[in-house]
Parts: sequence; C-alpha cells; structure tokens
Amino acid sequence: MSALILELVGGPLRAMRRATIWWCLGLAALIAATISIWPAFKGSSGLSQAIDQLPTGVVQAFGLADFGTPAGFLRANLYDFFVPLLLAAAAVLFVNGQTASEEASGRMELYLAQPISRRAVLIGRVIAALIALAVVTIVLLLAQLASDAAFDLQIDSGLLLSTLLLTGLLAAFHGSIAVAVAGIRGRPSLVLAIGLGAAFAGCIVASLFPLSSVLAPWRHISPWDWAFGGNPLEQATDLWRYAALAVPSVVLAAVGVFAVARRDISGA
Repeated sequence: MSALILELVGGPLRAMRRATIWWCLGLAALIAATISIWPAFKGSSGLSQAIDQLPTGVVQAFGLADFGTPAGFLRANLYDFFVPLLLAAAAVLFVNGQTASEEASGRMELYLAQPISRRAVLIGRVIAALIALAVVTIVLLLAQLASDAAFDLQIDSGLLLSTLLLTGLLAAFHGSIAVAVAGIRGRPSLVLAIGLGAAFAGCIVASLFPLSSVLAPWRHISPWDWAFGGNPLEQATDLWRYAALAVPSVVLAAVGVFAVARRDISGA
C-alpha cells in the first residue's frame, strides 16, 4: 500500500520536476533582480513625497504607500501583484498539467486501468501539485532572505514569512479551483480559463474597486483582500486570514475529488 501511495504522488512529482525547477529559478531571479535596485530607493524622500501627491485611492490601489521603506518597496514591486499572481498561475498550471491535460491526452487511462480508484489517482496528483507549490514558495522565501541580506534591505523576518505563507495559501486557493473544475469537467482549456481568470479577477477587484466609493465595499469578496488586506509586511496577520484561504481550498479540492468519480473519463 505504501508503495502504491508513493507512486501515486511520486509519479506526478517526477513529471513536474522540470517545471518546478524553472518556476523556482524564474521567481527567485525576479526577486533578486527587484531587490538589487533597493539601494537606489533606500531613504528616497523625494520619491516618497512625489508619490504622496497622488490621489489616496491610487496610492492604495497600486500599493505605493511608504514606497521608500522596505515594506512599501516590497509591497509595490513584488507582493501586491507580481509574485502572488505568478505563484497562483504556477499552482493552476501544476494542477492542470497533472489532471485535465493528462485526461485529455489519454495518459490518465493508464493509471485508471490499474486496480485503484479515480479519487485516489486525483488525490495523489493534488498532493503532488501542492508539494511542488510548497517547494517553489520555500525557494521564494530563501531567495528573499538572501537578497535582503545581500542588498541591506532590513525587514522583520516573521512578517516576511507570514507574507510568503499567505502568498502560498492564495496560490493554493486558485489551484484548488483548478482541481474542482478538473474533477467536474476535465477539459484543460476550461481549467485554465477559470483558474487563471479567477486569479486575475481577484487581483483586479482588490486593486481597483477601492478607487470607486460604490465598489470599494465589494473588494472584500476578493481572496487577495483576505490575504493582504491586513498589510502583512507591516503588522501581524490575523489568524482568520489564513483560515479564509485554507478552508475553501480544502472544500474546493474535495469537490473535485468527489466529482471525478461520478462522471465518464474522456480519452484522447
């Protein structure tokens, strides 16, 4: 039984190892390149004053508050948009590549022909995608800490860890949407459209809705607001924010796992 479990998880992990490495290298390079310009902005009072002249809504929407501080610099350049969006895309692509894409190509049939249930196959692939996502997130944290030390960007490591954890949970949430869609329908184009579309939509809602007095209250429906609405780079995060991302992720993944056993598997 243990050998079967290892194969159900290990097989997809081996298939994803190249993609995982490239995601790690690409995102680590993004972080290092961004932090390398921090010395040019460090203590830049002129730039901070120029940003302060912008409308308050614009400053908040684009994460430009306190741009001359370490937290403000990281928020504006990395953790308001780019890193969370890219990590969410990685999660969706990991899931799609090991579920709907495998089913559409016919390779899933080789696994399902064995004396194992569909749910076990999907659970193994979901766990593998989660492990790959965790590896990328850990590499991001290490790259951030190393870059901070190299370029003298001083920020509380606990707050940084909290921010990366929230970023990983946000990515896992969008990955779980992909799991649910793959379990219900199993079409790669649909999984990508809904998974990536949800990530972009959530980002837009959290960033642009505050610019409108009518739409501003609706920003709270965005998972991005659940994750980063408490400004985790500057203050401790409330525990409910972790739960708000983790609990729906488990529920959505469970929906996909149970749904896959109730429909026909398509072939190539």
